[in-house]
Amino acid sequence: MPDTNIFKTGDIVQLKSGGPNMTVNKIIGDSRDQKIKNIELLLKASKGYKDGDVKCQWFVNNELKEGYFTPETLKSAEGS
Repeated sequence: MPDTNIFKTGDIVQLKSGGPNMTVNKIIGDSRDQKIKNIELLLKASKGYKDGDVKCQWFVNNELKEGYFTPETLKSAEGS
């Protein structure tokens, strides 16, 4: 998959609609590790994710949260 992602692991992002700052944990389809690719295939089949979707993590009251988002719903939060 060509590198067309606007985000990369470690970037700080936020939903365009607002919310907490989140850290990009991974981009679906970026891994070269076959085990991870197999897990991603399951995610894509069961959850409807696609290559380029972004896994983010953030904290709410010291509790780690995570979710997958399409890149079109995110904006960079760097410098905010």
